[in-house]
Amino acid sequence: MKNIITAVFIAIITLCINTQGYAVPLQGIIITSTGETMPLGGKAWYSSYMNLTPPRSFVQGEQLKIKLQGKARWVYVRLLPEGADAATQTGLIDRRITVPQQGIITITLENNYPNIQQISVHSGHEAFEKLLTPFNETVDIVSINLLTE
Repeated sequence: MKNIITAVFIAIITLCINTQGYAVPLQGIIITSTGETMPLGGKAWYSSYMNLTPPRSFVQGEQLKIKLQGKARWVYVRLLPEGADAATQTGLIDRRITVPQQGIITITLENNYPNIQQISVHSGHEAFEKLLTPFNETVDIVSINLLTE
């Protein structure tokens, strides 16, 4: 009996160790959208977004690892709920995020985000009337992964 309990305990520990800390790729269609060109160059706004298939919910504490390509120095990220108007700030994470040279940002969610249909990254001059910088470049989503513990 002791050997069975020990074997079960070892199996549980092994399973826990092997399922911690991996990335689950999110599935969806990636699209870009752009605003007008500014008088001195650059785009007024630029967005790259993944329409999730199917929509899914995210919980506080989960992390999104977003791989980007482009030359933007700063971005805003938004998790848009199903049925919400994409022209509004709904779901916007209210902080400007610096894009490191390797182009990978990790977002730790500070709230629950139920029924999300789209994850978007916004660059250019401004995002939803929030100034990024006059000469901020564009950026595109390459992939989005959900990091698990």
